[in-house]
Amino acid sequence: MTPKEAWTPDTKFVELHAADGTVAASLLAEGFERILAVAGSPKDMAAVAARQPALRDHLTYSTDKKVVRRNNADVLILSGRGSLALWNQRNWRHARQVAWTPRLTLSSMVATLLCLAYVLARRLRWVGVVRCGGSRLAVFEVRRRRTTLCARRYVPHSMGIAGFLGRLGEQGVRHAVLRWFDSLPNLAPGEDVDLLIDDEQLDLVGGILAEGPGIQPLDLYTVTGLPGSDFRNMPYFPPRLAEAILSDARPHGGLCRVPSPEHHFLSLAYHALYHKGERSGLSDGSGHRSKQAEHDYTAILGGLADDLGIDVEITLEGLDRYLDEHSWRPPRDMLERLAVGNRWARRLTSDNANLPEDAGLGVFVVRQLGLEGNGLEKIKSLLEQQGFEILAEKVLSPRESQYAATCIRGGNWGRGPWKVSGGAPAAAVVTYDPEPIKPTSRQLRQFPRLTNARLLVKKKIRDAFNAGLPEEQRCNVLHSSDNGHESLDYIRILIPEAAEDLQRRAERIQSAYATDEPVLKSITRFGRRAKIELIELDGRPAVKKTFKPHQCGYLANEASALRQLAPLVPEVSPLLRVDRNSLVMPYYEDVLRYKRSSGKLFPLATAKQAVAALGKVYEAGYALIDAHVENVLVDRREGLKLIDFEFCHRYHSRPPHFEQSYDIAGCPADFTGNLPDGGCRGYARNWQPYVGLSLESLLSDPAWLQHLKRSVYYLAHLPRFLPRRIRYYYRFCRDAFGRARPRGDALASEMPAFDRDGRGGTDASHLHSDCLKKTA
Repeated sequence: MTPKEAWTPDTKFVELHAADGTVAASLLAEGFERILAVAGSPKDMAAVAARQPALRDHLTYSTDKKVVRRNNADVLILSGRGSLALWNQRNWRHARQVAWTPRLTLSSMVATLLCLAYVLARRLRWVGVVRCGGSRLAVFEVRRRRTTLCARRYVPHSMGIAGFLGRLGEQGVRHAVLRWFDSLPNLAPGEDVDLLIDDEQLDLVGGILAEGPGIQPLDLYTVTGLPGSDFRNMPYFPPRLAEAILSDARPHGGLCRVPSPEHHFLSLAYHALYHKGERSGLSDGSGHRSKQAEHDYTAILGGLADDLGIDVEITLEGLDRYLDEHSWRPPRDMLERLAVGNRWARRLTSDNANLPEDAGLGVFVVRQLGLEGNGLEKIKSLLEQQGFEILAEKVLSPRESQYAATCIRGGNWGRGPWKVSGGAPAAAVVTYDPEPIKPTSRQLRQFPRLTNARLLVKKKIRDAFNAGLPEEQRCNVLHSSDNGHESLDYIRILIPEAAEDLQRRAERIQSAYATDEPVLKSITRFGRRAKIELIELDGRPAVKKTFKPHQCGYLANEASALRQLAPLVPEVSPLLRVDRNSLVMPYYEDVLRYKRSSGKLFPLATAKQAVAALGKVYEAGYALIDAHVENVLVDRREGLKLIDFEFCHRYHSRPPHFEQSYDIAGCPADFTGNLPDGGCRGYARNWQPYVGLSLESLLSDPAWLQHLKRSVYYLAHLPRFLPRRIRYYYRFCRDAFGRARPRGDALASEMPAFDRDGRGGTDASHLHSDCLKKTA
């Protein structure tokens, strides 16, 4: 394979440990201009330049051991002993392809084994051998490339820092080099450039940086912290401060623009305190100083303060007070996010840390576009369906909106990853969830301060709002607090007049939701409408279902259905007790324990009994709308039982035939009752995919034919069943070794579409049957 067959002319090549430059020179001769050969020392670079004069403009050196991952190569060429860098996939995951030159050396043999291992692990894919002059390259495609953009970029070597900054001036880019600009265009080895630009010019600057390969790092930040120009998923500075820096930037040496002297001091102090913390080397007031600082911030900030005539104590606490007095301290919620990995910043927010937190308290901030088309009512309806009690709502005045915009979300109300911005904060909805869900480790990696995974329904509400909109009109209409402490801060900002009353109401809800009986085990899974517990009642186990205050309509419906059906249908559990917010049922030990995710068919005999029981429910004048295979349990003594009657419907006019009942055929289009997520699916979707038989076949065919049809069905659908079976055994083994799955992972249910005509979606099922079956 020739280079022109393997790569396009705009491909960026970086050759590391270029001992003779043969490969890079061959590619250059083939017409590839975006090439950078990196030698290991100035001496090696001089030797390569003498041997390959054509590479003089495409040659540099680096003594940085991590240069293998600190570059912007599309094709990373590892020459000589550089091939040993293959051992760590983090070294080459940024590249599209990785290549090396096979030779009869120990390092080459090790590289061969490493590539073989990565091919078997599906991390690399073999592309072929490319002939470059007298050399051959073994080329592999990176299968799991790191494609997420981050602030770290690289200046094209052919352009250099001076050329790049000159291009910014030519293109009229609003920018500011934030610090260490006195020596530009020269930088100390390992030093990077920190550049702040306007949001609208991110694509332009990103395109300039992508024009060629380079190893000079540059951290690119935008005013609102757009994706690929953010600091830990936040703006580098609060947007109002970033905008002030750009607006007041001054020319510097005819090369670039830099912050004004005052903003230089303030922004450098901000960086030292809130980005670095103790790693800045600044004293914490007790005289303790870290010795790991890359720069002498004490001396540098002291000199800047003297030049400006500022009287400030150059310590962490002294500078923090000064920044706070001049409105340069980050908002509290932003400071809490900055505190992750910054022990000193964590101390600034510790006044709440020692106070008890009510994880059930939440605040949702609706942005301007979210109010359009009766959006606030729709959002409230969706929040209630997902298990939140609405405590208060408030539409903000322009003045309140402006104040909230500066105090919440780090002051960042830009468009983020969306095409348009959702606007400034326009309304607040205070919620309470008496059954918060513990976040999973994956969720905590993305939201380190999250204490209730149910708050993540904001993502689903955003998706529901954007459903049906063209991509260029989609936006973020909803922001939320992450924990109880943050919720209290938001309430004090948004609804200060009701702060104490809201806390008291939350306490009353939690008190009423408490269980008086001894709890043997909590078996709640989602808890959108109720919590389910195994309790001790009169010396015997029983199942108690306690409903949230705003969901007590489901309690009344279920209690009424159980009272009417239990005497008529043996498969319906009797009620032991009912009060204003809970009901108690007998405990059944489920020996079936069937799960749709198990990858096996529902037992045939049990399916026949369950459908027969639904027939009895039909004869009694009811339809069990949410009937499905997981809402069936089998007790050794009591036999089959149907459970979860929250969506049980009493007919005003019963269909003439059982096959037409709502739990079998589905609900008619004009049905006005409550529905679970996805609507009333009937037998065809709730039963047939797991029984393997149509309703007619289940009711009429002889047993031998039913078994034959089920076998054929299972084999035909093996691609669907087999992965589920494998995952089932994996989870079984994981749980057996004590690594039970947190409930936060199970929260990912479907969200109904955001109906712009004013109708909310349908209610979300919390899989009551699965909860009860976990009692066994």
